[in-house]
Amino acid sequence: MVGTLLDVLLAMLRLDFVYARVNDSSGGPPIEEVRSPHSEYSSVGPQQVGQALGRWLTGGQSASRFMVPAPAGAGEVSIASFSLGLDDEVGMLVAGSQRSDFPTDIERLLLRVATNQAGIGLQEARRSGEQKRVAAALEQQVAERTTQLKAANEELRHSETELRQLIDVIPQQVVVFDSNWSPLFANRRELEFSGLTLDAVQSTDALAKTFHPEDFKKLAIIRERGRSHSAPFEMEARIRGRDGQYRWFLIRNNPLRDEQGQVLRWYGTRTDIEDRKRAEETLRQAHADLAHASRVTTMGELTASLAHEVRQPIAAVLTDANTCLRWLTRDQANMEEAREAASRAVKDATRAADIISRIRLLFTKSSPERGVIDVNDVIRDLIVLLRTEVSRYAISVRTKLVADLPPVMGDRVQLQQVMMNLIMNSIDAMKTVEGTRELTITSQRAESAQLLVSVSDTGVGLPPHEADEIFKAFFTTKRQGIGMGLSISRSIVESHDGRLWATDNVPRGARFCFILPTNVDPQARTAGVPRGSVSNDATDH
Repeated sequence: MVGTLLDVLLAMLRLDFVYARVNDSSGGPPIEEVRSPHSEYSSVGPQQVGQALGRWLTGGQSASRFMVPAPAGAGEVSIASFSLGLDDEVGMLVAGSQRSDFPTDIERLLLRVATNQAGIGLQEARRSGEQKRVAAALEQQVAERTTQLKAANEELRHSETELRQLIDVIPQQVVVFDSNWSPLFANRRELEFSGLTLDAVQSTDALAKTFHPEDFKKLAIIRERGRSHSAPFEMEARIRGRDGQYRWFLIRNNPLRDEQGQVLRWYGTRTDIEDRKRAEETLRQAHADLAHASRVTTMGELTASLAHEVRQPIAAVLTDANTCLRWLTRDQANMEEAREAASRAVKDATRAADIISRIRLLFTKSSPERGVIDVNDVIRDLIVLLRTEVSRYAISVRTKLVADLPPVMGDRVQLQQVMMNLIMNSIDAMKTVEGTRELTITSQRAESAQLLVSVSDTGVGLPPHEADEIFKAFFTTKRQGIGMGLSISRSIVESHDGRLWATDNVPRGARFCFILPTNVDPQARTAGVPRGSVSNDATDH
């Protein structure tokens, strides 16, 4: 089409050459053509002509006459350039002549009309070709997409089958809920364990029927908290199987959210932990037996001291009873003095009974029972029991107990054992040292809703570089020790969600510290009210 246009223009007008450059719509190099009646142009390619005319090839130059060096041969030529399409969109056309009057108004008009028509034709041809190309590409894409969709659908069906098989065979029970905790799906293991159909699982009372009543209440609270925070959660609960027996499960639930963070689904798994629970119970019982043996061993070592503690109030009871008898057997019985002597006897007998009760509690072999504990009371009880032992070795005991110390949830006997082990270790460490022998026991509030208890002494101190080794089982620095006291104590403290550690005391001795959480459930607080509060003190015994 372009070549025909150039030939027509060359025939109609007296031109020395006519040159056209058409842009490639696909971004490739432009198409260039040149026509001339002169032989010297036959040896010059279109690209050379285009390079020679390069800086004048703009549509804006068409309104004026320009004299430029002839692209071929000698001399100068007058040229006029015209756009093919809007703003050189299609290309450029340049006509040149050595005539001094070129281009005349008629020639300029003819050239403009010819280039406009040619530009329109080229644009239409380009648009038509582009449409055909786009249509062919679109058709090809549709065919490819159809093939891909068929393959994807087949793969999706295969994946769904594999996923369903995977969900059914994994060693966990899987349950899916909507955002309001209405059951939607349960895998085969869940159905086989519960003995329910999928329709029964999707009923609103399915959980109430299968969960242990106590655990179902906890589940409702935890679920509401999870829904409020849209956060994953887990819990341990007892679930009834098709045989009517409850088994322990670890339950984990995770939310599926949309782009705005709204929960769409809850995906839950239930892992059978019945064997683990039984093993933990066996381990707890073994630990309790070991702790009991340790308590009995320690109490055996304190037999003389404990006997002295009991003998003192009993002896006072005998003295008071004899005094009472003397006042009553006189010729004129003094009832007031006899009554006072009898009252003293009752108080001393009560004190002896309290000491025996404390000793009996430490000897008792029973399962751990958690309740609300006043740690200051535990410390005071142990000081009373070990008073003779510390006096025997001339040890001064100082207590600094914070008043209104928050209670802890724990087992009283176990916490007494921890305190007894720490105090006995301090007494043993100070038996042979010269100089001041001082045992300091403190209690105070700590950060993050915790309390801190410390037992400090002025004894021989910790083994060098072995501050943590002393808590390992069977590690001991005593000649006749078995190395279990501190190990048991750390286990007890950690079972109460606390921490036990040791540091050097300044200027001499060792300091043992442990922290316990004080976040006691209000219901538990009312069930076991702590004994009387303890005020700050600093006393010598």
